[in-house]
Amino acid sequence: MFKAAIIFFRTLCYLLRSYFPKANILALKKEWAEELARRFGIRIEAKGMPPSEAPVIIVGNHISYLDIIILMAVHPQVTFLAKKEVGEWPIIGPTARRVDTLFVNRTEKNKAQVRRQIAQQLLDKKSQLAVFPSGTTTLHEELPWKKGMFEIAQEYSIPVKAFKISYSHPRECAYIGEDNMLEQMAQVFKAQGKVAYFEWLDTFHITSPEEEAETVRKAVVAALQREA
Repeated sequence: MFKAAIIFFRTLCYLLRSYFPKANILALKKEWAEELARRFGIRIEAKGMPPSEAPVIIVGNHISYLDIIILMAVHPQVTFLAKKEVGEWPIIGPTARRVDTLFVNRTEKNKAQVRRQIAQQLLDKKSQLAVFPSGTTTLHEELPWKKGMFEIAQEYSIPVKAFKISYSHPRECAYIGEDNMLEQMAQVFKAQGKVAYFEWLDTFHITSPEEEAETVRKAVVAALQREA
């Protein structure tokens, strides 16, 4: 419990620092992510070439909230997509807003309007936006990916960069099913010698969203299986 409290306290410290005059948000993002990875006892091994262009949509498998920390540590330029409710969470919400998280209303019936909102952020801010097309955390990425972001990529000619992430202690690091946040964090702290393996994969130019969502998912799964 104490270690979990420190994680939230340190996040609050970085949030407050971000409001200082001339604060370097990019540097703070990287520093925050690297510190939290250390506090969780996770060593990061990254390989491959990050996206060199913007806007770009970054997609990959999703195991845990830890994935966001690892992504920010290896590529602090990344921004995220989150449901609107996250913006109201204590500490997490204001922090997410400070790092240009794009909040969307998942109950919005006008899906076209939501997609235009996402595309506008990508194009206007030259964002490198990371999404998890599975829509949930899982250890195996067996279910088809949602095609919405791939449709945006096609319509607005935005490239898609894939990645894969895995952990040396997969179940201890995973946040899946009915996991409880504090209990799961305690599980992470308890496991020793944890390593996060991050790899940048290919860039895709989308012409058939549904087919290529499956193509990219299979590429990520293949990369995970090569490592296993």
